[in-house]
Amino acid sequence: MKTLFISTLLSLINFLITEKGEFHDFHLSRCEVNYETKSGDLQVAAHLFIDDFETALELSGRKNLNLCTDKESPIAEMSIEHYFNQKLVFKTQNKMHKLSLLGKETSSDKLAVWCYLEIRGLKNLSGIDIENKILTELFNDQKNIVDFTVDKKKKNFTIFDSKKEKESYQW
Repeated sequence: MKTLFISTLLSLINFLITEKGEFHDFHLSRCEVNYETKSGDLQVAAHLFIDDFETALELSGRKNLNLCTDKESPIAEMSIEHYFNQKLVFKTQNKMHKLSLLGKETSSDKLAVWCYLEIRGLKNLSGIDIENKILTELFNDQKNIVDFTVDKKKKNFTIFDSKKEKESYQW
């Protein structure tokens, strides 16, 4: 039920337009995280608004990336992977794990990007710590939603913001 609500909310946000035809200022990201116990792989699908994401990447020194366009910079994917490894941190037993970018695609309305990342070989886990600071360097009202599943079974739903950046998940 919560997943349906969040999906509906994200769709509504994409269509919210002010009287001037500008997009409503709304600061939200979403990450779907799934841990597969058999393979030990952790998969992440992250949804961010492209304009906000490019601004954050520019703040980290990556200018003119032109994400999801014909003019996309050759260093765009490396920059995306670096950003996620700084802002979306996964730890087990106080050990940080590096995300690898698998790819990306624009949302159907071309306003957002889905980034697909993974961490391989995390076998025999019974818990994980997540720190999510995506876009919090830009907006003090940024909200970052994480849907956490294990073997495709929903375990947790968390909203991160500037006051709550970390969560521990156990299963």
